[in-house]
Amino acid sequence: MRLGFIGAGNMGGAIIKGLIKSGKISAENINVVEKNTALLEGFTKEQGICPCKDYEELIKNSDIVFMAVKPVVFPSVIEDIKGYIRAERPLLISMAAGITTESIGEMLGFDTPIVRMMPNINAEILMSATALCKNAAASDSDLDTAEDILRAIGMTARIDENMFAVFSAIAGCSPAYVYLFIDSLAKGAQKMGMNKKQALEIAAAAVSGSAAMFSRSDAHPWELIDKVCSPGGTTIEGVCTLEEYKFQSAIVKAVENSVLKDRALNKK
Repeated sequence: MRLGFIGAGNMGGAIIKGLIKSGKISAENINVVEKNTALLEGFTKEQGICPCKDYEELIKNSDIVFMAVKPVVFPSVIEDIKGYIRAERPLLISMAAGITTESIGEMLGFDTPIVRMMPNINAEILMSATALCKNAAASDSDLDTAEDILRAIGMTARIDENMFAVFSAIAGCSPAYVYLFIDSLAKGAQKMGMNKKQALEIAAAAVSGSAAMFSRSDAHPWELIDKVCSPGGTTIEGVCTLEEYKFQSAIVKAVENSVLKDRALNKK
């Protein structure tokens, strides 16, 4: 199976690296068109992928084409490739936030199999959370194929397309929130006298371990919180402080605003 990537930036690059690292797809079966010459040269040398001179070469030599470009340039790229898509009929997989399979079909002007995916940046370390859905022109087998490939970079979830904006907010955006949380923990430790580098290492390990603990437990998050909070202790003091400063409300609002932004992108 030959894969083509239009774009090898943050997300496309993470998926390419993850697929190669997993052993699911060999580098010589990955074709890439990337306008950033320096980035493309880096991938070619470091990963061994096959650079293509243009969209036509990539699509003619790919069974599946991943659209890994930003939403703002997505329509212009579709305009450039639609003739080649019509001629070759590869499975088209889009990861553009806020752009539905229906919108992509309208941009193309003809029916063709489309799978929409929403990964996150953790694909690079094979720990992505990736949502999937398909349009009517794509078969169940097409979706199975896409899911089989993407399981190599982490967990997958088939969800209704109208929930993609919500998924993006809690899986696509949340790594940035977690990084901010880790940095904030370390900043607090630094304020109290600890070396920032060491504090970051400790905070990252604690967050990673806590996430693993929850994923392996059947308990509700608050049950686990209660287990850590001794009466009159330091943890309940910190939890109450977070509640006082509306930590939960801020996270909920961040998710809400991310969803609204995603939906607004699709209306433009």
